[in-house]
Amino acid sequence: MQSLTIHAATAYSAQALAAALSHFHSQSVEVDGHYEVTVTLGGRDREIVDVLNALELYVTERANGPAHIEFEGREYTLHADR
Repeated sequence: MQSLTIHAATAYSAQALAAALSHFHSQSVEVDGHYEVTVTLGGRDREIVDVLNALELYVTERANGPAHIEFEGREYTLHADR
């Protein structure tokens, strides 16, 4: 199983992000005072693309800065689609 982690600024933003990704296996967690949303992936490429598309839509609609993501040991920044 793979997982994708999105770092959130606050508990509220983590909960809102988890709600936006509720069609997937997402969970909002607090780790050492930091908030994250973890999405468990089944390993299918289509599922990864669907999660990233949903995340891009969320980031674009909220218009409050990019999302910081970790996947497969690498860090990424996803900006709003303009």
